[in-house]
Amino acid sequence: MKRFWLVPAAALIASTALAQTSAPAPSRAVLSDLTWMAGRWVDDSGGNLSEEIWSAPSGDSMMGMWRYVSGGEARIFELLTVSVEPTGIVMRLRHFDPELAAREDKGTPVTLALVGWKPREAAFEGPAVGAPGIVRLTYRRPSEDTLTSTLEKDGRTQEFTFRRAQPQS
Repeated sequence: MKRFWLVPAAALIASTALAQTSAPAPSRAVLSDLTWMAGRWVDDSGGNLSEEIWSAPSGDSMMGMWRYVSGGEARIFELLTVSVEPTGIVMRLRHFDPELAAREDKGTPVTLALVGWKPREAAFEGPAVGAPGIVRLTYRRPSEDTLTSTLEKDGRTQEFTFRRAQPQS
Protein backbone atom coordinates (compact mmCIF):
# COMPACT_ATOMS: atom_id res chain seq x y z
CA MET A 1 0.00 0.00 0.00
CA LYS A 2 1.15 3.53 -0.62
CA ARG A 3 0.58 7.05 0.60
CA PHE A 4 -2.51 6.78 2.76
CA TRP A 5 -0.74 9.46 4.80
CA LEU A 6 -2.92 12.46 4.26
CA VAL A 7 -5.28 11.87 7.15
CA PRO A 8 -6.71 15.30 8.08
CA ALA A 9 -6.19 14.89 11.84
CA ALA A 10 -2.62 13.61 11.48
CA ALA A 11 0.03 15.61 13.30
CA LEU A 12 3.06 15.48 11.03
CA ILE A 13 6.65 15.49 12.21
CA ALA A 14 8.85 18.54 12.17
CA SER A 15 12.34 17.32 12.78
CA THR A 16 15.46 19.39 12.42
CA ALA A 17 17.24 16.28 11.19
CA LEU A 18 14.86 16.09 8.23
CA ALA A 19 15.87 19.54 7.08
CA GLN A 20 19.57 18.70 7.10
CA THR A 21 21.08 17.15 3.98
CA SER A 22 24.54 16.60 2.62
CA ALA A 23 23.28 17.05 -0.96
CA PRO A 24 24.19 20.09 -3.04
CA ALA A 25 22.12 23.22 -2.51
CA PRO A 26 18.68 22.75 -4.10
CA SER A 27 19.04 25.98 -6.07
CA ARG A 28 21.72 24.24 -8.16
CA ALA A 29 19.37 21.47 -9.30
CA VAL A 30 17.73 21.70 -12.70
CA LEU A 31 14.73 19.71 -13.90
CA SER A 32 16.86 17.47 -16.12
CA ASP A 33 18.57 16.24 -12.92
CA LEU A 34 15.34 14.29 -12.28
CA THR A 35 15.19 12.49 -15.65
CA TRP A 36 16.04 9.21 -13.88
CA MET A 37 12.53 9.17 -12.33
CA ALA A 38 10.84 8.82 -15.74
CA GLY A 39 9.19 5.52 -16.56
CA ARG A 40 6.50 3.12 -15.44
CA TRP A 41 7.18 1.56 -12.04
CA VAL A 42 5.11 -1.19 -10.38
CA ASP A 43 4.81 -3.22 -7.22
CA ASP A 44 2.33 -6.05 -7.73
CA SER A 45 3.35 -8.12 -4.73
CA GLY A 46 0.68 -9.49 -2.44
CA GLY A 47 -1.93 -9.58 -5.19
CA ASN A 48 -2.31 -5.77 -5.20
CA LEU A 49 -1.02 -3.22 -7.69
CA SER A 50 0.83 -0.06 -6.75
CA GLU A 51 1.81 1.71 -9.96
CA GLU A 52 3.68 4.98 -10.43
CA ILE A 53 4.32 6.54 -13.83
CA TRP A 54 6.53 9.60 -14.46
CA SER A 55 6.92 11.50 -17.73
CA ALA A 56 10.33 12.72 -18.82
CA PRO A 57 11.02 16.40 -18.16
CA SER A 58 9.71 18.70 -20.89
CA GLY A 59 9.79 22.46 -20.75
CA ASP A 60 9.45 23.44 -17.11
CA SER A 61 7.70 20.34 -15.75
CA MET A 62 7.28 16.62 -15.26
CA MET A 63 3.99 14.83 -14.62
CA GLY A 64 3.32 11.75 -12.54
CA MET A 65 0.46 9.52 -11.52
CA TRP A 66 0.07 6.79 -8.96
CA ARG A 67 -2.75 4.33 -8.40
CA TYR A 68 -3.43 1.59 -5.91
CA VAL A 69 -5.58 -1.39 -6.92
CA SER A 70 -6.70 -3.98 -4.36
CA GLY A 71 -9.09 -6.86 -4.88
CA GLY A 72 -9.40 -5.89 -8.53
CA GLU A 73 -10.69 -2.40 -7.69
CA ALA A 74 -9.00 0.99 -7.79
CA ARG A 75 -8.83 2.39 -4.26
CA ILE A 76 -6.95 5.66 -4.67
CA PHE A 77 -5.34 7.79 -7.35
CA GLU A 78 -2.65 10.44 -7.01
CA LEU A 79 -1.67 13.10 -9.55
CA LEU A 80 1.74 14.73 -9.22
CA THR A 81 3.66 17.52 -10.93
CA VAL A 82 7.26 18.61 -10.59
CA SER A 83 7.83 22.10 -11.91
CA VAL A 84 10.45 24.80 -12.06
CA GLU A 85 9.33 27.92 -10.24
CA PRO A 86 11.10 31.15 -9.24
CA THR A 87 11.77 29.67 -5.78
CA GLY A 88 13.18 26.41 -7.16
CA ILE A 89 11.85 22.97 -8.08
CA VAL A 90 8.48 22.12 -6.52
CA MET A 91 6.37 18.95 -6.36
CA ARG A 92 2.60 19.25 -6.03
CA LEU A 93 0.26 16.33 -5.48
CA ARG A 94 -3.38 15.52 -4.89
CA HIS A 95 -5.17 12.34 -3.92
CA PHE A 96 -8.49 11.22 -5.39
CA ASP A 97 -10.94 8.43 -4.65
CA PRO A 98 -12.15 6.16 -7.50
CA GLU A 99 -14.86 8.73 -8.38
CA LEU A 100 -12.14 11.44 -8.59
CA ALA A 101 -13.33 13.27 -5.47
CA ALA A 102 -10.23 15.04 -4.14
CA ARG A 103 -9.04 14.38 -0.61
CA GLU A 104 -7.25 17.72 -0.30
CA ASP A 105 -9.04 21.05 -0.28
CA LYS A 106 -9.72 22.44 -3.78
CA GLY A 107 -7.25 25.29 -3.41
CA THR A 108 -4.59 23.54 -1.34
CA PRO A 109 -2.59 20.73 -2.94
CA VAL A 110 0.28 19.19 -1.03
CA THR A 111 3.31 21.31 -2.02
CA LEU A 112 6.82 20.02 -1.42
CA ALA A 113 10.02 21.89 -2.32
CA LEU A 114 13.14 20.12 -3.54
CA VAL A 115 15.37 20.32 -0.46
CA GLY A 116 18.14 17.92 -1.44
CA TRP A 117 19.36 16.06 -4.47
CA LYS A 118 22.22 14.08 -5.87
CA PRO A 119 22.43 11.69 -8.80
CA ARG A 120 19.46 9.31 -8.64
CA GLU A 121 18.08 10.79 -5.43
CA ALA A 122 15.72 13.71 -4.76
CA ALA A 123 14.15 14.79 -1.45
CA PHE A 124 11.02 16.94 -1.37
CA GLU A 125 9.72 18.51 1.83
CA GLY A 126 6.93 20.81 2.90
CA PRO A 127 4.12 21.51 5.31
CA ALA A 128 1.28 19.09 5.75
CA VAL A 129 -2.11 20.19 4.48
CA GLY A 130 -4.74 20.54 7.19
CA ALA A 131 -2.40 19.59 10.04
CA PRO A 132 0.78 20.91 11.63
CA GLY A 133 4.12 19.41 10.73
CA ILE A 134 6.34 18.49 7.83
CA VAL A 135 6.11 15.82 5.13
CA ARG A 136 9.24 14.52 3.41
CA LEU A 137 9.15 12.36 0.29
CA THR A 138 12.44 11.00 -1.06
CA TYR A 139 12.82 9.22 -4.39
CA ARG A 140 15.85 7.02 -5.11
CA ARG A 141 16.91 4.91 -8.05
CA PRO A 142 19.30 2.36 -6.51
CA SER A 143 19.51 0.32 -9.73
CA GLU A 144 18.38 0.56 -13.34
CA ASP A 145 15.21 -1.42 -12.66
CA THR A 146 14.31 -0.14 -9.17
CA LEU A 147 12.69 3.06 -7.91
CA THR A 148 11.99 3.64 -4.23
CA SER A 149 9.99 6.33 -2.49
CA THR A 150 10.38 6.96 1.21
CA LEU A 151 7.70 8.85 3.10
CA GLU A 152 8.50 10.44 6.46
CA LYS A 153 5.63 11.75 8.55
CA ASP A 154 4.08 11.31 11.98
CA GLY A 155 7.44 10.10 13.30
CA ARG A 156 7.16 7.11 10.95
CA THR A 157 9.02 6.13 7.82
CA GLN A 158 7.45 4.07 5.05
CA GLU A 159 9.43 2.83 2.06
CA PHE A 160 7.89 1.70 -1.19
CA THR A 161 9.87 -0.25 -3.78
CA PHE A 162 8.90 -0.43 -7.44
CA ARG A 163 10.42 -2.31 -10.33
CA ARG A 164 10.55 -1.01 -13.88
CA ALA A 165 7.56 -2.31 -15.84
CA GLN A 166 7.81 -3.38 -19.44
CA PRO A 167 6.11 -1.02 -21.89
CA GLN A 168 2.46 -1.86 -22.47
CA SER A 169 1.43 -2.65 -26.01
